[in-house]
Amino acid sequence: MTSYLNVYLDGTLAGQLAQAPGGAVTFAYDRAYTTLGNPTPLSLSMPLSGSRHSNRVVSAWLDGLLPDYLAVREEWGRKFEVSARNPFALLRHVGRDAAGAVQVLPDDVDPPDAAQRAGDVRRLSDHELADLLLRLTTRDDGWDVGDGAGRWSLAGAQNKVALHRLDDGGWGVPQHSTPTTHILKPTRADTRFSDLHVNEFVCLRAAGLLGLRVAHVDLVNFHGAKTLVSTRYDRGQRRRGEWLRLHQEDLLQAMSYPLSKKYQSAGGPGVKNVAALLSTLALPDRDAVVSAFFDAFAFNVLVGGTDAHAKNYSLLLRGPRVALAPLYDVASYAPYLKTGEAVRSSMKVGRHWHVRDVTVEDWVAVGLSLGLEANDAVDRVERLRRGLPEAVLAAAEEAPVSFVEGARRVAAAVARQGHLKLPRLPREPRHN
Repeated sequence: MTSYLNVYLDGTLAGQLAQAPGGAVTFAYDRAYTTLGNPTPLSLSMPLSGSRHSNRVVSAWLDGLLPDYLAVREEWGRKFEVSARNPFALLRHVGRDAAGAVQVLPDDVDPPDAAQRAGDVRRLSDHELADLLLRLTTRDDGWDVGDGAGRWSLAGAQNKVALHRLDDGGWGVPQHSTPTTHILKPTRADTRFSDLHVNEFVCLRAAGLLGLRVAHVDLVNFHGAKTLVSTRYDRGQRRRGEWLRLHQEDLLQAMSYPLSKKYQSAGGPGVKNVAALLSTLALPDRDAVVSAFFDAFAFNVLVGGTDAHAKNYSLLLRGPRVALAPLYDVASYAPYLKTGEAVRSSMKVGRHWHVRDVTVEDWVAVGLSLGLEANDAVDRVERLRRGLPEAVLAAAEEAPVSFVEGARRVAAAVARQGHLKLPRLPREPRHN
């Protein structure tokens, strides 16, 4: 028997998912949705049309809404008595608040967004919040999807929880269709990456100082749980206090790659694949997204970001318009380097994987593949490289007092990484 789930974008029915008895999942847009003025597509891989989108495309997109860790999915599968390897079945239970503007709900449930946008939230006590974050630091499957009326799902590998920030600074679990507003990522103290929260703070703040669009992050100590708090850029609020969901998807979803291929080395997308996707965008969005992606990619390489795969870049979709989403999940491997170890980019830079081997010709190749002129590409990399040491050191000073010492250690390591020299490209004459 075929099963169905409705997909809503910011409270508006966009279409329906159908899973056949054999497991194949397809998606078709609701006809009324496609006749709206400038409707937003669910994905660049699923353009607005009257046809049904295939299992290959839809399954990859659904998979991208769920956590990367199989252990988390298995825990959720046990909780809801469904297969951990069936994204459709999992999202029936945890799809009420997903990435972007997406809500995935059973076909017999209407999302009460119109009544709930002002904020229906169950407040967490300090003890409840501390206990929740502690579980995330001690168990790989400790992701809490919320209670029955406030379930959510996020992609990614690092343990995290999505919550709603109250006007008085408190935290709560949003109920029904009220959206989460922040993502909290506590760091485990028993690993070599125990300062990852500080690392991400320094890198993102530095990127912002260099002019890149970034997710806003803060560092907070919740009763011993040292946590990176990231404001969701896919949420907005009207003057009257009503919350909005802003649609986005990551590049892996946009290119219909399965989660198992998020790394280029595992058969996933590299820069040329991203370039092919971006070449399909309409002007003027294409030029803006290409430039923003090049800068984001270059920054990740320069800081030694070894986990900057296609899922860690996203696109904001609004009607026919497309923009690169603010940077998120940026962290440098430089503070953890062992003697003789080399930083390896998650996407190949021209001919090379290892950052220390990257030459000006490699950056020119990356730029040309994306449609940038050679000198423009080199100028962009040089501007970031020259500004990086000062930016990371300044970013460390923006950390709260109790985190500053650790932030300075991270910044020093990243600054050393950023001092890698880039040979200059011979200038071509510029014509006015």
